[in-house]
Amino acid sequence: MTLGGIEAAPDGTAKLFTEVKRSRSSDDVVAQVKDAIIAGHLKAGDRLPNERELCGVFGVSRPTLREGLRTLEVLGVIEIRPGAAGGIFVSEPQGDHLGAALGALLRFRHATVHDLAEFRVSFEAETARWAARRADADDVSRLTDLAHRFSELSKDKALPWRVLVEIDVAFHEALAEASKNAVHVGIMLGIQRALHEASSSLDEYASPRVRKRIGTELRQIAAAVAAHDATRAARLTRAHVKKFSQLEREVHETRG
Repeated sequence: MTLGGIEAAPDGTAKLFTEVKRSRSSDDVVAQVKDAIIAGHLKAGDRLPNERELCGVFGVSRPTLREGLRTLEVLGVIEIRPGAAGGIFVSEPQGDHLGAALGALLRFRHATVHDLAEFRVSFEAETARWAARRADADDVSRLTDLAHRFSELSKDKALPWRVLVEIDVAFHEALAEASKNAVHVGIMLGIQRALHEASSSLDEYASPRVRKRIGTELRQIAAAVAAHDATRAARLTRAHVKKFSQLEREVHETRG
């Protein structure tokens, strides 16, 4: 039996994994397996050692190991197959699994508001560029509907900001979907939670004027995608994201 080209006996596996020493040891199991995949030591289809061997390698109990394996399975990182030919295998991640795995990785790495703001400006501009080139009628309809819904609801001054945040996040996800690129979709899903938290932090700054401006910008981006104007879609998205990412950073710094 091999593990990513490395002999899967306990002493061979130790080249990839080390004994767990943290209080939440199942988290460490998850992190080590994911790190091995990210580093290229494990690839889709590779078979991991059985539970008994993994318990020995990580130095954890079987319940702790199984908790870690369940987390990895939910994230789509591994697949546990029953039967004589079964075992624990590294999965081929799909877009939603990639998003969940990336979201977990961001939490493990303690990504900051500054990190998110810096990343989003170029990433979302490029996402919009591809969306404008590849969007079909359904994509355009969804983006247009979300933008107009945001604008209409923003007229209600009593509407909680969190409702508009949900629509705004859905718009950015739809933009990624329109790019027809699984990696763009996966990354957007991965930063969804952080994006939601950052946008929610603007509650006290989300005046009627700010809400109206966001609605206008979303409609302009949707129109650029509908016109398949990649340059305009990228420029508008960059300006929109940069403006509000900067405000999110300022709010975060003010609150300390």
